[in-house]
Amino acid sequence: MARYKTGQSVRYKPIGGPDSQTSETIGVITDVSPNSPGYEIQNSNTGKVTTVYEANILGLS
Repeated sequence: MARYKTGQSVRYKPIGGPDSQTSETIGVITDVSPNSPGYEIQNSNTGKVTTVYEANILGLS
């Protein structure tokens, strides 16, 4: 079962995993899939949509 739901605002790292040196960003979940990678997130700054693994989501913003 998915940990996060559509419409939630989350902090995430788009590449490299949660421990990477990549800067974190904030976005809104637009779609949740039961398959991996499981979340489509629209970046709050750029408006671009990316698909990420649940492990890359750091928590709610």
